[in-house]
Amino acid sequence: MTYSGIEKKRFAQLLEWGTDDDEIRRFFAETRIQLIQKGAKVQNPPHGRPARIRMLVQGMPQATDQVVQKWFGEHLKMLDPTPVDDLLEELRLYEEAGQSPPADDAKRLARSCLVHLFSSDPSADLLSFLRPIKAEESVELPETREVSQPTPNEQNFDTLPEALGRTIIALAEGRDPDEFLSSLPPPIAAFVAGVQAIFNSRDDDAQVAMEALDHQQAARTLLTEYSTWKASARSSGVVRGLQMLSFSHPDDVPAFDFDRDEVLAVCTRDSPETTVFLHPFAIRTTDGSWIDLSNDEHSKKLFYSSGDLIAFPGGRDTPRQPNRGEIGIWRVAENEGSNTGHRTNFHITSDKTLVYEVRDVPFDSTNHDAVREYIKHAIGERRTNVMPLLFLLRDQLIVGSPPGKDLSRNEGFDAGLPAWHMLTAFRREGRSFVPGPLPPPPEIYECETLASSLRKLFSGEYWDTEKPIKALTRKLQDLIASGESKLSAKRAARLQAELKTIDEHEEAMSALLDEVMRTPQISVRIDNLVEEKASLLAEQKEQLRKSIQELEQKQTEFLETQRQAEKEQKAVAPAIAKAIRGAFDQAKADALGTLGEVAVFKTLIDELIERPGPVVGTYAHQLGSMDSRGGTSNIRSSVVAGQPIVNTLRALGVTPKAASAIEAVSTMARKCGLMLIVDGLAGRVAAEAWLHEGDTSGIVFECGFGETDDHVIRAALGDAPAALAILDANLSPFDLYARPLIDAMLRRLAGIQDPLFETRVLLSTVEGSAALPLPTVAESLSLRVYLDHIPVFLQEGEAEAWLEEIEDMEEPTEWFAKLWKPAKNKVLNYLRSLPVEEAATILAALEVGKSN
Repeated sequence: MTYSGIEKKRFAQLLEWGTDDDEIRRFFAETRIQLIQKGAKVQNPPHGRPARIRMLVQGMPQATDQVVQKWFGEHLKMLDPTPVDDLLEELRLYEEAGQSPPADDAKRLARSCLVHLFSSDPSADLLSFLRPIKAEESVELPETREVSQPTPNEQNFDTLPEALGRTIIALAEGRDPDEFLSSLPPPIAAFVAGVQAIFNSRDDDAQVAMEALDHQQAARTLLTEYSTWKASARSSGVVRGLQMLSFSHPDDVPAFDFDRDEVLAVCTRDSPETTVFLHPFAIRTTDGSWIDLSNDEHSKKLFYSSGDLIAFPGGRDTPRQPNRGEIGIWRVAENEGSNTGHRTNFHITSDKTLVYEVRDVPFDSTNHDAVREYIKHAIGERRTNVMPLLFLLRDQLIVGSPPGKDLSRNEGFDAGLPAWHMLTAFRREGRSFVPGPLPPPPEIYECETLASSLRKLFSGEYWDTEKPIKALTRKLQDLIASGESKLSAKRAARLQAELKTIDEHEEAMSALLDEVMRTPQISVRIDNLVEEKASLLAEQKEQLRKSIQELEQKQTEFLETQRQAEKEQKAVAPAIAKAIRGAFDQAKADALGTLGEVAVFKTLIDELIERPGPVVGTYAHQLGSMDSRGGTSNIRSSVVAGQPIVNTLRALGVTPKAASAIEAVSTMARKCGLMLIVDGLAGRVAAEAWLHEGDTSGIVFECGFGETDDHVIRAALGDAPAALAILDANLSPFDLYARPLIDAMLRRLAGIQDPLFETRVLLSTVEGSAALPLPTVAESLSLRVYLDHIPVFLQEGEAEAWLEEIEDMEEPTEWFAKLWKPAKNKVLNYLRSLPVEEAATILAALEVGKSN
């Protein structure tokens, strides 16, 4: 009976797609005694992947379900399995469409399904989906055949002829024999499995096969001789293919040298413009040895407390963040200010050392065209380029991609592919990977098309005819044989073979082509096609000519309309200017009642009336100066004596703890590149006092009523002051007179600013009937502190919950929701880098506006 009564076809397909052959082999090897005790007939474990899957699906009694569930539940791992609901939805979509998922999706879906199936509490919906609607006693498994009962002759076949043994060894050298094992008698199957195990250096499997042949001395002797020969070949350095790395198990707490060792990790979560997390599963020490971290407890003890690593957002001195599913090798360092209260306390510090995924190619290296087309197809069907690829050919040659070449096109193969006879590798979740950096390739594998080889080899003067004739092919063969072309031996041999084929069939092709061209139907058809194409091109040409004429006419009309509009505008401008000037004077007299008209009319006058440009000088020459049109704004040096800002705040009536919190918000605003809005009765004094932080001081811009011209702010920013305080910033429309400042802040937060713009910006606001609300753009680039309210301070647990949940909140905190997205990311990363108690203090100071 099938495990948990699920359908045989589905169980076999899940095992085929979602497991590695080594995992199923280890299952039978490690649970053999327990399975025998439960009634399974595995005294001689099945050999080969099809036979093992068939045994799991058809040959296991119901009493073994607990053994199967326990072993696979402990050893079949997947970092991020697809949730059951999403898994069932995808599987049903594929079934309804009558299609099989692509290879990558098939492995992901099947392995996720097996992880849920072998859990201690499998989903009832999943079991219902996998179980058959009707009981079916006889089901043909996909890509497998029922094991036929041996005939009496086969059951009595207990000797293996030596000639047959040598034939099997020769077969094992050329192709994988697993597909034949299911139909072989047990002695022959054991012998073939032993040959395969020896060829792939699996000593444990080879020993099991030899033990199964204790009564077959001839076969055992052949296996012993072959094993000795392979061991000698390995000791002499003649090793081919992938050599699997040996991972040592760590002690209770793995040793790790942060200055020299590296981690092998996979990216488990990524999100644009936020922190990315990686999960390490091995250590590569400086001496080249590997330590296994697949047990999460070991990684948690080493990289407390979650066992994960952080990849901070990329910057000038920060490594590039990997994408989800990307595997690589990195150096690691501990976070500044880390403690056991934080979930993740370590981050990557180096650029990624590449790890290459290996794809099997079912062709030998001598089948150049088949290898090329298979690689093109494999590259072309990839939906993402998370991992670079290597390709393992059937004769164990490993080839890669030349730098900067697109292997989905024939041109990518022109320079040849780097090739290796042996590389070290490891397996993970049924896939093979080679850790970088790769050694220099000992040779170049040539598999380009014949046309590419000929184009590179011969210049134009060799092609003095439109089609290859006997004389030309002989000329090409002589040129290749002479060695003047400087081709490699393999490339020259391929070209000569292709040209020989062309030479052998050229006469027949020429005769056939001549005969076809003399057929009247062909000639008439060609003439008709030529006439149709010519007529189509002539029609398209006429349509284009008419379109050009229409566009030229429209251009002439547009230019005339533009000229008339400019003429009318020049005529009406003086009258409009006079009317606006009168309205503006009346608005200024009416003061607050017509504040909106003041800003509008003043802006219109600036556009329509030519006025002398502002005098831009240093701030020392502008102290106490007035606006050129009689406004009330001015710019000056600070008059507040420099002292610690906490002392100033306490003098203004702020409690000591609140003063420290406000100072922390000010520091965060400066480090994140944001403006600081000071709200309160003494906001003007506090904002000006902030200019004297450290040894530097800044300048003060006192915003007057009705200011709309941006020339004063533009001139102030031109001298790049260390700090700028705008007092009573909401007496005039901030988005008009401070537009240069807004643009500079946007560029700074987006990371595209001039590196010289490091000005610290503070704003104070005023209340009353003349006050305007600050525009949304100002709020989105600023943090606000309140001098006249006492904050309610948070517990550390509340601060931790806020930091964990803020990105998923449907209605986040008001001050955080107002921020521009780049500003949100900078603030969130800054808060997460602080100890929890400091983050809680800052959050309390920012939340005070909501609580009061």
